[in-house]
Amino acid sequence: MKISLSHPLLLAAATVQSHSVIPHPLALASSFTRIHHELDKINLGNCSLANLSMPLNATTTHLPVPSTNLTLKYIALGRGTQNYTCPSNSPNSKHTTIEPEATGAAATLFDASCIAASSLALLHEVPEIISKAPLGSLAFITALLAQGTRSNSIIIGEHHFNAAGDPIFDFTLSGADSWIAASKIAAAPAPKATSGSAGDVPWLKLGYKKGSGIQEVYRVVTSQGNPPSTCAGQNATIQVEYAAEYWFYGR
Repeated sequence: MKISLSHPLLLAAATVQSHSVIPHPLALASSFTRIHHELDKINLGNCSLANLSMPLNATTTHLPVPSTNLTLKYIALGRGTQNYTCPSNSPNSKHTTIEPEATGAAATLFDASCIAASSLALLHEVPEIISKAPLGSLAFITALLAQGTRSNSIIIGEHHFNAAGDPIFDFTLSGADSWIAASKIAAAPAPKATSGSAGDVPWLKLGYKKGSGIQEVYRVVTSQGNPPSTCAGQNATIQVEYAAEYWFYGR
């Protein structure tokens, strides 16, 4: 299957809000085209997750390694928003030093197993690329990533937070019964080299609270997602777009 990127890319670029930080459209087009050609080379006969490992040494503070009794079950690319709140009067204050408070996240999970099995280096490039495509072009992101799987079920799960504030990862969209309500075990500041800015949300290791099939979750190779430094001039609710790799381990 071949995908022509020119028309969808122009549509995606046209929907970017004027305040968004995004490279020149030609640079973005070049990045998408290169990734497209690399994905098109993937050999579908080699999608095993055996012997794959995360780039945990990329951060100055290293996350704990996966538990030895667990195996890698899924690798997914997440694309969505990190969500924050500010006091309701903050838009009227230009001088407040109050920081936005994190309230959770919401993301679509795309199957990245074949991309990872073919080239981890290529996988690690994708979060920065898809974080710059507007959420309104979700179909475009899906088509791009489908180059690496030739699958109609590239969207395999969803990530959100429940009423108790627990991060939830649910794979029932793909017909699996795997899901987890998790809690944070450790965090590490994202390396600036990930996207060339300090705006990337931290890398995380999450542990099991309840669920089925998954015991540990890692969020790594993050791109964007950090809130403004203060609530000065901000709305009461803030959504910051982001992308990341998610690695899931279970028994």
